[in-house]
Amino acid sequence: MALLDPTFVFGIIVLLYLSSFVLFAVLRIITGISIQRVGYFSLRRLAYTPRDGVKLEIRGLGLHLHRPTFSQPTWLSIVVSELVVTLDIRELEGQKSSPSVTNENEDESEGGNKSKNEKETSSSSSQSTRSRHSSAVPEVSLPRRATFDTPRSATWKQLTKLKERVKKLHRNVRWIRMVDVVATDSTIHVVDVGKVQCGSFTIALDTRRRLVDRARFFFQSRAEKRLQKQPAEWIMTLKSILFTAKGGEAIEVLDSATLNVHGFLYDNMDGLRDATIALKLGRVHVPYDDVQVCADRSKRLRSRHASFRKQPDMFNISMDMDNVIREVDDPSSTDSDLMQTVSDSKEFVSSILRGIKEVQFAVSFVSLTKKVHSVRSTSSPLLLNASMKEVGIDLHRLDPKSPAHRMYFPSNAIAHEALAAALSISVGLDDGHGKPERIAYVPMATTTVKNDIAVEDCRAIGS
Repeated sequence: MALLDPTFVFGIIVLLYLSSFVLFAVLRIITGISIQRVGYFSLRRLAYTPRDGVKLEIRGLGLHLHRPTFSQPTWLSIVVSELVVTLDIRELEGQKSSPSVTNENEDESEGGNKSKNEKETSSSSSQSTRSRHSSAVPEVSLPRRATFDTPRSATWKQLTKLKERVKKLHRNVRWIRMVDVVATDSTIHVVDVGKVQCGSFTIALDTRRRLVDRARFFFQSRAEKRLQKQPAEWIMTLKSILFTAKGGEAIEVLDSATLNVHGFLYDNMDGLRDATIALKLGRVHVPYDDVQVCADRSKRLRSRHASFRKQPDMFNISMDMDNVIREVDDPSSTDSDLMQTVSDSKEFVSSILRGIKEVQFAVSFVSLTKKVHSVRSTSSPLLLNASMKEVGIDLHRLDPKSPAHRMYFPSNAIAHEALAAALSISVGLDDGHGKPERIAYVPMATTTVKNDIAVEDCRAIGS
């Protein structure tokens, strides 16, 4: 029984462990992903650089098997510990300027080879252009609009593809609902600017039928109740968001946040239908001065690298000249481009709003602090404090058969109504002597907005 010898089994385990380093070296050469070692159901010390100026580091990436519970109805958890995303503005801006420099070098090299041919053909081209303009027969000009519509259409195609991928993702609900993702101690670090830290982040898909969801049945018709098959809800949670400017102290800007996307799955349609989005935030604090300092540092770094590549861009000049020529030939060309952009954006937004039935946003407490630099004090600086409690926004789609819809909009339009409210709005000053003074106080503020995308009619009622 040599195979059952503990020494032999231990040697096999050691051999497999050492062979993993060879596998990780080959993986790093092929993909660029660096993995240092293997842990217990996990990989340790991962690093990846997708492009210059962007670096991803993960201390641990592992799997955690557990039995489903009421609070965690999954079987497998993907645990990501200490994810660090490092962004270097210097390298990112330098990478943007490198293509323009290479293009200029290529143009210079090609220009020397083609200068003779251009001199020979310049006289013939000038004569041909003169004869073309002098002729009375109008010629059909080339469609120049295609060069301008290509980037915009490509953007909308990418957005549409992303939306279709999200829809097709729900075809594998039976497998996705068994897995959740847990990330702890994540950090986004911008070099020489600041960093944002997140204590914990979780995302999961819950397909259980709950008694709480029965309240949504009041907003459904009988036909929708017959067609609906299975409810699905994406649940995302964030806890302990810290913001740190370079050289400053860490400030908690958000203690907790929850995002719920609830909808229904149908057999003959992809994606979530009749979706309800709810975003709830806890205590939010906005350190205005620290945010302004980080924004100024970022602009300073960008402008510093932009000064090195302030040479005139011939591509942009040619685009502008072509735009001017189009406007002279056809004065309505730029207007049509603008209308096309507006119609494309409206079509994309309306396609999303057709599947969204309700959006809820709530914040328990919001505060903002800013130093007043216009007033100089000998001791501590003068602080301007503003706060609000129980801020809520409720956006829901109106029923086309309801009186509220028929009163303002046609029956074939998709209309939404938004309700916003805030309690205990106060603004005050604090000089640091322990006696803050309140300048303004509003007990409650509410407003109602009704909007129709198809008819482009917006009516607001505020109180």
